[in-house]
Amino acid sequence: MLQTFEYIPRNGIYYAQAFALIDNMPEEQRLFFYSSDDDCTNFVSQCVWAAYGGWLPGFTEEIAAKNSQLILKNVRQVSGVWYGSKHHIGSNKWCRVEEFCAFVSSKNNSQGPNAHLVADGDFNSISPATIKKGDVIQMVVKSYTPDRFGHSLYVTTEGAEWGDVHICCHTYNRLNAPMTVFSSFPEIYSRLRVLRFSSAVFNTNL
Repeated sequence: MLQTFEYIPRNGIYYAQAFALIDNMPEEQRLFFYSSDDDCTNFVSQCVWAAYGGWLPGFTEEIAAKNSQLILKNVRQVSGVWYGSKHHIGSNKWCRVEEFCAFVSSKNNSQGPNAHLVADGDFNSISPATIKKGDVIQMVVKSYTPDRFGHSLYVTTEGAEWGDVHICCHTYNRLNAPMTVFSSFPEIYSRLRVLRFSSAVFNTNL
């Protein structure tokens, strides 16, 4: 049975802040597989999953066990398409920058995260005030494949200036870092886009 679920940024933010510094998290609380490299979109998918209600907030042994079961049952995920795992990094649409963007912004999906592009440009052409809590920012990184988006961030704080917009991310792990750590280096981060999520359809039988 399919049902529509609200996207709740505060839940995604709570998750992002809790798991941003994953190396400080006890092993028994780590719900997903984490990689020392190429983990940014894996982490962002987790935040989006949490914002749709896939994660039960809390850190007791009982809640951790329940959350593990939710993941195994693909709750607020899309079986075989957009999913994470404790044992491997998950599907391409879950863990790869371009595939994630194409999937969540597609209008042809019958279920799964629902996002639209609210900004695409550089740090001069995009106003920081455009960005809202719970948005996902993706950036082109010069040292990666040229002109291809290669990094994903989850927005935890909004504001009128780049220094007021804070993000959490993996690779490298950052907790509530100001966007100035990126905007100060436009020669490295030459382009960015902003994805905003809204209510989406998921299978409630899983």
